[in-house]
Amino acid sequence: MTHDYLIEALAPLVFRSGKPFGAQAGADGAAFPLPSSLAGLLRTLHADQHQLDFSCELRQIVSAGPLLARRALDGGIVPLLPKPADALYLRHEGSIQVIRLSPGKLPPDSGCDLRPDLLPVRMSQTIDGKPAPGPQYWPLASLQSWSAGAPVAFETLHAQGLDALPAEQRTHVALDDETLAADEGRLFQTGGIDLAAHRHAQGWQEQDLVFLARSAARVDKTLATFGGERRLSRLHPSPVSHWPRPPDGLEAGIRAQRGLRLTLVTPAIFSGGHLPGWLDARTLTGSPPGYPDFRVKLKAAAVERWLPVSGWDLATRKQRAMRKAVAAGAVYWFELQDELPPGLVEALWLQPVSDHDQDRLDGFGLALPAPWNPTA
Repeated sequence: MTHDYLIEALAPLVFRSGKPFGAQAGADGAAFPLPSSLAGLLRTLHADQHQLDFSCELRQIVSAGPLLARRALDGGIVPLLPKPADALYLRHEGSIQVIRLSPGKLPPDSGCDLRPDLLPVRMSQTIDGKPAPGPQYWPLASLQSWSAGAPVAFETLHAQGLDALPAEQRTHVALDDETLAADEGRLFQTGGIDLAAHRHAQGWQEQDLVFLARSAARVDKTLATFGGERRLSRLHPSPVSHWPRPPDGLEAGIRAQRGLRLTLVTPAIFSGGHLPGWLDARTLTGSPPGYPDFRVKLKAAAVERWLPVSGWDLATRKQRAMRKAVAAGAVYWFELQDELPPGLVEALWLQPVSDHDQDRLDGFGLALPAPWNPTA
């Protein structure tokens, strides 16, 4: 049984990656929390509230999220998901357009070092424009429309999405270990996600930002320290599920087009870097985790800069080694090799596609499936 939760930040939240921090290296900026941060929070609260020992069994509790969402005064929730990597913002003739990047063959007089059985991802239309900034988080409805092949207006994304995470920077002074006084000249900064800033940009707003979470952990309403520096958040079960649901006709569309598109909404960890380990590295054919009788063939991928993932292992009381993850927003296009089993699409909806069991239990690699036509 799974439970849905809302997490409301009561202070700017600090999350760090695996980058070094010291005299010659600055702190990270405002980073989005990793799935493992949420999994650790929910499992710890579950153990505390139910008086359980901190053992390896806690790591088997399934966790999914966090997902960013906008909450209205009436309780309405709109999930905000990372911008897909196949969307490009271009300024053209005084306006900004959202240009689609699609798998396709190169012109006869062109070439690249991509392996021959993978299609390059190209602009679907030729526009003489310049890259422009734009919303980094899209409302769920816009992402679903885009994934289904429909165009999305920049004005809609600007009005309903989120340009960037609201951030706050705090400047600190280092302390001398012997005197515990300020160590002159040693300053450092921490960056945090200030979700409250979304409320008071111009007085009281009618909406704020929260995190959505889903887990098998059973946790009562409580205050929790989510992230670093013991910044407080309020976590409470959601009586009504706001977790995104698959649209009608999704399975029929994938079956008819014989192609599957997966868009990551949380970072994924693959043994082959950008290449999932459940695919054969030679043929690029394989089965998604948990579905050995259903095979797909990778045809193209749009992947942005890798994301460092690290953390602290509470069971062994040791630091975890840094790993490279595929950032959220990455898009993978597959051609179906077998008939689509009934109910498979709903089973894949927002399920983790990372290689290893523990990474999937932690929520790495949640993906949104959508139809794709390999012959288009």
